[in-house]
Amino acid sequence: MRSWVKWGLPVSIVVLLAGAGGGVVLADQVYREPVRGNVPEVPPETAEPAVAVESPGGVKYTAGAAQHPDQRAVMVVLDNHFRSINTRNYDLWKSTVVPSKWAELPKDKWMRDYGSTEDLDMTVHRIDTGPDGSLAVLLTFKSFQEVEHAPANVPSTCLEWNLVYPMVLDESGRSLRLDTSKLPNSALVQECRE
Repeated sequence: MRSWVKWGLPVSIVVLLAGAGGGVVLADQVYREPVRGNVPEVPPETAEPAVAVESPGGVKYTAGAAQHPDQRAVMVVLDNHFRSINTRNYDLWKSTVVPSKWAELPKDKWMRDYGSTEDLDMTVHRIDTGPDGSLAVLLTFKSFQEVEHAPANVPSTCLEWNLVYPMVLDESGRSLRLDTSKLPNSALVQECRE
């Protein structure tokens, strides 16, 4: 029995160490990243970098807003909306808002309220998708107007607006319209700082 202890124990230890070492080498070979050699690495596909854009009507869109899938539809509505105000085109304005706004602002009242208004520096910062195809559009712009056409709480010839324009699908379900009744009190307005 003594000879087994004299030779068997060291041989068993050597076999165990060799097995453990072999296991480490085998695991290293199995779980190691493959060697690529001279094969060029193909870069992963990336989305186009987001860039800010400006619409034909002069409305700027931040990079994030420009990436929204409905940005083009929003652009059509906002371009027409601001152009209608700046050119005093009531019929064009009607095409940008829900019919309930027509009753609220018939042509003679609309002309009095917007008769001297000019909007500029329009920037859409964000477009969020809502329920039933609706959108919430966060934008800023400046308006110049005669003091009597300014809101009563901020009588100024130059105003800075920061607001959310809710947009909903029209009756046909094919185009967007502004519906400011959906988010009352969603506008912050102050006198221009410059």
